[in-house]
Amino acid sequence: MIVKSLQLNGVGLDEFQSIIRSAVTKVLQEHKELFYGSKREFQDEYLSRSETADFLKISKTTLWNLDKTQVLPAKRLNGKVLYLKSELLTFLNESA
Repeated sequence: MIVKSLQLNGVGLDEFQSIIRSAVTKVLQEHKELFYGSKREFQDEYLSRSETADFLKISKTTLWNLDKTQVLPAKRLNGKVLYLKSELLTFLNESA
């Protein structure tokens, strides 16, 4: 629907901006849920080497090689090697 004219009587600029902000936020949230499914999928998580190898269905040696060649670099935190699930999904999509 295209609005060709709009009259706002008694609505201040701050209130108008708040109405627009709320409407846009609602529409974006609805589209986000349609595109990604549940809200749970937005939460990124770290996977260990073993979990990552299982997730990608590759050996730990192949995963190590992907890390060393910077094809799929790992994050290192307190001596642990971790991979972001979102980066793994991007890697899978680009490899397909």
